[in-house]
Amino acid sequence: MSYTNQQPKDFIKSLQIIHGALLAAVLVFGAYVAFQGKDILFFSYEDDKPFLFLAIIIAFAGNLASKYLYAKLLKQISEKENLNQKVVKFSTAHIFRVAMLEFPAFMCIFFAMQSNNSFYFILVGILVLMMLAIIPTKSKFENDVPLTNSEKSILEKL
Repeated sequence: MSYTNQQPKDFIKSLQIIHGALLAAVLVFGAYVAFQGKDILFFSYEDDKPFLFLAIIIAFAGNLASKYLYAKLLKQISEKENLNQKVVKFSTAHIFRVAMLEFPAFMCIFFAMQSNNSFYFILVGILVLMMLAIIPTKSKFENDVPLTNSEKSILEKL
């Protein structure tokens, strides 16, 4: 997807749509698994302890990896670059950040599907809340990306 021919406000909308699609994929797959297994699902944190610990570790590692990778990719954005380059790099960083949260959520749904233990949906819920908390906005872009005064004024007009 090329952002070069778009207005700066359009990239936020595009990024929000991508974010929403990634979030919806987790929610739809989770709802499908819950609906298909509604008669056989049980809740237990005593059974399948190795998978429970693995799911918790994967969720925790995904959260840490998403924060680390996002920060590392944002540090690569120089104030000297033009606004379009900053937009592309910010978009890439954000999509990687969401993907690093989406993978553990899918793994937890898969664990729930294989074990019929609904405990994993708690972890999915936590990861979904984390994904909701990082929805891209213009103010997050302004705060996370080093912008020049002229770029800030362009964004103010939007």
